[in-house]
Amino acid sequence: MSTLDATAAIALRSGVRVKSWLITILATVVSTYALDGVATAGGVILVASGVMAGLEQPWLWVVLASSYVAWVAGLRVNLTANFQLLEAVGTSSNALSKAAYELVRRRSQTLRARRIAAAAAYIGTEIAKEVPYYAVAFGVALASDTLTSHDALVFLAGTNLGAAVYEFGLGRLTRVYLRRSASHP
Repeated sequence: MSTLDATAAIALRSGVRVKSWLITILATVVSTYALDGVATAGGVILVASGVMAGLEQPWLWVVLASSYVAWVAGLRVNLTANFQLLEAVGTSSNALSKAAYELVRRRSQTLRARRIAAAAAYIGTEIAKEVPYYAVAFGVALASDTLTSHDALVFLAGTNLGAAVYEFGLGRLTRVYLRRSASHP
């Protein structure tokens, strides 16, 4: 291989890396806002519907815990799709997930290590996104005469259900994209 060919190959790989990072950053921003919108709408709708207005506190905690189970189930679908996306095209809908994946990919050739790194970073990001929901829900309940801690718990359950739907949907859309791109190189 000539020096010119080697230089062109390096430039091409660098261009692909820059493009994959730009796509990942854009996808992260879009995904974050979309998730927040869907989750918040889920919370507001559940509170406004009044469906859980008469629910006693212990049952409300059961509903909240169940909403987390639903969220984890949706997140699991999306984590699998995100890893497949990283492996297939080197992009992600979570920049920290891609960064962890790339770091481990450079140091280890094992599929398991890459999968764990990508998932751990993705999950860490999602858990960090929970903090504002709790702060807002209970902050509003404390500052308001009309909204209660009961409403805050219902809101949180609704946000989790909205997030579950979003995560599941994003995972399914990612898989559809991967199937179509595999059939049309």
